[in-house]
Parts: sequence; C-alpha cells; structure tokens
Amino acid sequence: MKKMLTIIICLIIIVIISVIGICIWMYNEEQENKRIDAEAVTLKENLTIEFGKEAKVSDFLEKLNGELINDYKIDTEKLGEIQVSFDFINIKNKKRTATFNIKTTDVTAPKIFSGASYTVKKGSNKNLTEVLISGDDIDDNPKREIVGEYDFNTVGDYKLTYVVTDSSGNQAKKDFTLHVIEEQTTPQPPPTEKEPIYFNDILDNYKNEKTKIGIDVSKWQGEIDWEKVKNAGAEFAIIRMGYQTDYDGENVVDPYFLANIEWAKRVGLPVGIYYYSYAKNIKQAREQAEWVKEQIKQYEIDLPIAFDWESWNSFNKAGMSFYTINKAANIFLDVLAENGYKGMLYSSKSYLEKIWYPTEHQTWLAHYTSQTNYQGEYSLWQMCDTGRIDGINTNVDVDIMYLKE
Repeated sequence: MKKMLTIIICLIIIVIISVIGICIWMYNEEQENKRIDAEAVTLKENLTIEFGKEAKVSDFLEKLNGELINDYKIDTEKLGEIQVSFDFINIKNKKRTATFNIKTTDVTAPKIFSGASYTVKKGSNKNLTEVLISGDDIDDNPKREIVGEYDFNTVGDYKLTYVVTDSSGNQAKKDFTLHVIEEQTTPQPPPTEKEPIYFNDILDNYKNEKTKIGIDVSKWQGEIDWEKVKNAGAEFAIIRMGYQTDYDGENVVDPYFLANIEWAKRVGLPVGIYYYSYAKNIKQAREQAEWVKEQIKQYEIDLPIAFDWESWNSFNKAGMSFYTINKAANIFLDVLAENGYKGMLYSSKSYLEKIWYPTEHQTWLAHYTSQTNYQGEYSLWQMCDTGRIDGINTNVDVDIMYLKE
C-alpha cells in the first residue's frame, strides 16, 4: 500500500512537471511568435498619398519577413485616414493578418475658368460666385468669394479678385474686371449665321477605308426622311433617346426618338443613342442609366450609348467636384455596359482637356473645325453642327467614326 502511494505521488509530480514544462514551452513559443510577427512587417516612414492615386499594399511596406498573400489595390478615393488590412504567410509558414493606417491628402488647388473680365447690365441681380465658373478636384462645394467692392446699380469698372478655397485649404485666385454697363436701347444686329457644310463635301474630304460618316439628331431636326438621308451617303445615326429637364428634373423621352430609331433601323442604318443629363451626383446618374435601359430594351442598339453632360455655365450650381462628375459619368456608362451595351462619353474638346478624366469607355469628341488638334483618344468626332443633308430641313451635326484596324 505504501509502495502504491509512493508511485502515485511520483506520477503526480511527473504530470505536474510535464504540465509546467508544456506551459513554459507554449509561453516561449507564443513569445517567439509574437516577436516574429512584430518583426515581420516594417512600414515605410511616409504613409500619406494623394487622393485617388493608385496604390497597392506593398507600396507602403518597407520590409516583409514572409510572403504577401494578396497585394491588392487600395481604394484611395476617400479623403482622410484609411485602415488597410492584409494577410501574409510568416517565416514559420503561419497565416497572419496585419493592419496599418494611411492618410489620403488633397494638395491640388481649385480651378477657375472665368476670363479676365465679366460684363453685366446695370441693375443685375446675378450672383458672381455662381456665374464665374470654377471647381475643385475633390470638394463638391468649395468656398467661393469675390474680394473687392462693386455695385450693380452704378455703371463703372470694378477691379475684383475671385477666390476659391477647398476643404483642405488649397486656394485659387484670379483677378478680373467687372464691367457694369447701361441697358442698351439701340437694336443690335442679328448674329451672323455660320456657313452650312454640305454632307457631300464632308464625304469627299473625310470618307476613306478607315472612316464612316454619319449624323446625330434630336427633336431639333424635326421630321426626317431617313430614306433620303441614307441615299445621301449617311452610314450611321446617333439619336437622342431622352433628356433631363433641369437639375433634379424629370427624365423625358425625346418626342422624335421613336420615329427616328424605327425609321433609321428600317432603312438599314446602324444606330447609337445619347442621353442629355443634368445629373448632380452618382445616384442620379445610376438612376438615369436604369431609366435609359428600360426605354431601349425593345431595340437593337448597334453603336454605343453616350452620356452627354454639358451644362458648364451652371457647373457651380450643380455642386459637384471633378471627381464626382467623372464618377457619375462612369457609373452611367458602367450600368449600361453591365447590361450588354457599349458606353461613350460625349464632350467638347475644351472640357475633355479641362475636366474629364481618361475613361475606359469610348469618347465622342465635339470640336467644330476642319482638323481637330485634340490629343486624347476618341472613336467618334462631331466635326460640325451646321451640316446639311438631303432628308433634313435644318442644320444637323455631322460625325466621323474611326474604324478599328
């Protein structure tokens, strides 16, 4: 009995010693793992990046003792602090997760597009901060101020400064002269009409094996004889499907859309469409794309669908940054692309260069000249708005499509 008790006590001691040993080993292993993990990731000293600039996880790692599992692209389209988490395999072949914070910054000053002078009639009630066009890359509503004294009720010239400041403190200034003039009572001569450009001449000058020549139309062209249009040499048509009546206005189908698309298709012309938008934000642009999709679902659309936003004289009123308007356009085009349509951004040369970012969608360039000097990529060129073609009784926009090789 005494011998048995001794054996039991020995076993208990052995078990206790073993447990203590295991605990010590586990503790040491845990500390070693913590040390390994603590030394696994060394971050770069500078963890700031400009808003919207492309960056991956590895761009912020000075050293990694292990293997990065997914070197993903970080979303930097949010101003301020952003938390970044990533998984990696450490040197002991264990999966680990690390987290760090980066900060996106805005270092770009707003842009002012107004000229060196602005003229109003005596008694005007215009808000200069609304009519003098300006904008910021990120801030939807930068602070706009007119520095200096002026009086709309007193004729004269006023030296002023237009100041625009974004939420990050970046500032743009432009000196200009405000001219307050008397109401003109003498009749003014009517504006000189531009000379028409005949479709046959455009065919002679621009038609070749790499181009197609077509037109784009809306209700402003009235009733169209599409048989005559095709016989005159038109090879395609871009038709306005609809438009928004104003900011926050309703969507309206162009009153000639149904007749235009049905007759253009009937005579065998490839057809694309465009929508004229006053979208003020991404949500509205998405809703407009969904609306357009519903209006055209019974038609076969051969060519791209264009997003047309061009209310630049009231851009300040829209309350959008350059980022927001570009995002809105891409959302509109992305929604249609997801439903099997090709998308296209429409804009004049000036605003393609000033405001629009390069896009993965096609570009429809508007530049009324005999030879454009626009340096960006485009697949369609609206080269005039004074075209004349048999079958249409008014001026019409004429477009040149460039075929892929």
